[in-house]
Amino acid sequence: MIELNSLYPIRDCDFEEIDSLVVVFYLNKKPSFIEKIFFKKQLNKPYKIDLDEIGSFIWHLCDGKKNVEEIIKTAQSHFNEKIEPAEQRVHLFVNQMNKNHLIRLYEKK
Repeated sequence: MIELNSLYPIRDCDFEEIDSLVVVFYLNKKPSFIEKIFFKKQLNKPYKIDLDEIGSFIWHLCDGKKNVEEIIKTAQSHFNEKIEPAEQRVHLFVNQMNKNHLIRLYEKK
């Protein structure tokens, strides 16, 4: 089993930065039957996800150059106690972003 800390996250969606905070654009790729019927016009419009200061910082580090363990260490040195427990917070962020197809995780060989 591959450990999350050894994987390299890379962003996989559009985003913009507003006042040093990131806004991620998310397109629901698998709408439900009800969504297709009642929200037909809005299906092709992306959702906007506003990231907080910590999420925005981590988002910028998801460039495919650092693995999750390095991202944790960088975030800890930048935010100190504000991000504790850092490993859990970064894991939660990375897992949620990956689950929603906003980032991809890969192994370096």
